[in-house]
Amino acid sequence: MKLSNIVKSLLLGTSICFLSVNFNCSYAAQDKGKQTVQTQKKVKKTNSAKKTNKSKTTKSSKKSKSTKTVKAKKTNSSSTAKKAPKSNKNYYKTPIAKENIRQSYIAGDLTTENPLIPTTPKLINQRKYFKDAETAAKNGNTDEAMRIKRNHLEDYPLALWVDYWYLTNNMDVSKYPKVVEFINSNDHRELSAILKNKYIDFMARQGRFKQVSDLIGKKKPYNDNQELTASQQALQCRYYEARWHQGLADMSAQIFANKVYMQLKPYPSGCSGLIYVWGQNGNLNDTNRMDKFERLYIQRRYADSTRNLAAEFSPDSKFKRRIDLAMDLYETPSKILTDEYQPSTGDVHRVAVLAFKRFANLNPEEANPHFEYFCKKFSVTPTERLDIIQIISRGFLGRNATLEEVTWVDKHLPAIEWSDEIKIMRMRKAIWFAQWQVVYDLYNHLNPNDKKEINWKYWKARAAYEIGQKDQSIHLMKEVAKDRSFFGFLAAQELGQQPPFNHERLSSTAKWPDTVLYNKAAIRFFEFKALDSANASIEWNEVAKYGTNDEAMVMADWALSSGNVNYAIMSVIAGKRWDALDYRFPKAFLNLYKKYSSSTNVPISFLYGISRQESMMNPNIKSPVGAVGLMQLMPETARVVSKKNNWDYNGPRDLVIPENNIRLGSAYLKDMLERFDNNRILAAAAYNAGPNRIPRWKSADGKKRDTPMFIENIPFKETRLYVQNVLLYDVIYKKLLTGKTDLLLKDNEQKYRY
Repeated sequence: MKLSNIVKSLLLGTSICFLSVNFNCSYAAQDKGKQTVQTQKKVKKTNSAKKTNKSKTTKSSKKSKSTKTVKAKKTNSSSTAKKAPKSNKNYYKTPIAKENIRQSYIAGDLTTENPLIPTTPKLINQRKYFKDAETAAKNGNTDEAMRIKRNHLEDYPLALWVDYWYLTNNMDVSKYPKVVEFINSNDHRELSAILKNKYIDFMARQGRFKQVSDLIGKKKPYNDNQELTASQQALQCRYYEARWHQGLADMSAQIFANKVYMQLKPYPSGCSGLIYVWGQNGNLNDTNRMDKFERLYIQRRYADSTRNLAAEFSPDSKFKRRIDLAMDLYETPSKILTDEYQPSTGDVHRVAVLAFKRFANLNPEEANPHFEYFCKKFSVTPTERLDIIQIISRGFLGRNATLEEVTWVDKHLPAIEWSDEIKIMRMRKAIWFAQWQVVYDLYNHLNPNDKKEINWKYWKARAAYEIGQKDQSIHLMKEVAKDRSFFGFLAAQELGQQPPFNHERLSSTAKWPDTVLYNKAAIRFFEFKALDSANASIEWNEVAKYGTNDEAMVMADWALSSGNVNYAIMSVIAGKRWDALDYRFPKAFLNLYKKYSSSTNVPISFLYGISRQESMMNPNIKSPVGAVGLMQLMPETARVVSKKNNWDYNGPRDLVIPENNIRLGSAYLKDMLERFDNNRILAAAAYNAGPNRIPRWKSADGKKRDTPMFIENIPFKETRLYVQNVLLYDVIYKKLLTGKTDLLLKDNEQKYRY
């Protein structure tokens, strides 16, 4: 690298790092929300400053740029057709110290180097044409975009993106053959998948269901019984919709459509066509609507959905009177117990049962004393009685139940009637009350998927030990101890073994940049980086998913070394390289974490564990509820901590600045540790769910529970998994930072009276 470029990188390194992270964190942003307006303004201000600085230095840099161009020409002329050209810069010939987190590229500068191909005048010119083609395509002038491609971009690495824009902007049925050609070319699998989904949706809206089926394929995309994301459910709906319109639908299409309609959460827009054709074939009527209404009515939430569905019934519907009676009781369902409501017609009976179910779901401890009276008053049938018992049982088992309440469940609800959900709830209460024989026996009745979960395997091993099956316990515990998870590390600690880090490092044969010189997606990635385009993330996923392991790992190593921390994590997630711990758990902003770990006396590995779980090390992320930055601080929490410590605080815009966020987050975490006796389990739970909940989750009956028993019975699933992950990440970061293996649970935490 020339001296001028080195100086340039050093001067702009720090500011560009934060800009880079801003547009490189698309994966994490899907889960945590969009960046703040304040951050966007800061980015614009940074770009503006760069333009100003660039204009001031144009004259003085002309000579050096000219020299650079001449050298680039020479490099290009010496390359051969068979061998991929090497960069005309010595990028990363020696390993980069991991702690030097800074950006090496100047975003938006068309002369920015692509380390995998020479940055010649021709390439710079093609970048300009490519930007023109992109602008034309996005303005709807796809013919102009294609003209630019034919005349100027045929050998440009990003040329196929113009084809993609041509096909996806101004979508048209006549483009379908070109769509199929693009997909079948296999030149870009990530873009092909995106293009395919766009045209599946488009062709369905155009009524071209033969083409929809051809794009999806003959095989059903997913198993109907598995839990699907919204996008997966939409694709499954399109599959059935297309088959229905072609006369190929069977009973499974009707069952799936009914399942989608009956689900409580809103179904995706991609399912609207299936629900319509299902309804047109006589499957959607007031009876279906009434069934869904009753399911919604019972729930704690879904008030708007319940009211909206109630409004769909016409005045002459046979269910109209029942709907009106039910909605009169919606806010205070316990009124069904008053003398105002007496058994009479069938509608009154159905509404009474429905209202009491809602009452039992909202307040099981209040409803239970009235249960027998209600059943007698309204002559409840055995089936209705069982439904109410199941609702009360879920209410009792889903919180800090007393032993009497658990006993009530066992007495009133035969095990044969336990759903999968109730089995899991009962399992947790058996652990809480040390009913080890129940834990041991109940494990064998879990469904196959639940049996595979590492926590239940651990508890089966623990129960076997407690009931005297020592040999079986050790055998099971050794199996659990192979898993890199909270319970795997816990089992290893209990067995006195080393935990299974299973750390995969970069291969000795993988070298930068040689390993990725021929990877077209990697070349395209760096081109988009030079153009300051968020499309770089798509190319990054192409490398991570479809490149060789060495190629993906070399790119992840580049990301970590150059300060693109989110790309390093994305590489692990997209490519499912869970053993690549260096990239999965990056040590970003190391000096800042060291600084505030020292000042607060909070272990740096614990700070990293919290940050990694909260934000995936993305300083600009904002959650849907308003938490901001690396340690996901709520603005009000930051204000309180700032006031307590006499620090200036200017609102949420301060929290995207890494140093501010780490300083405030570490101070708040210190407060949680001090409040909860230096117990990381309780401090982490408080950090996630709020400190006021912690005392309510601890034992109220005077019995002592150990750490795993407490963690397994944290009422909120999110907090339960959060605590497990933070403790696991703490140990992993300790290993990465010091090379030492720490205990998952500390002595004071094991002896704590939960």
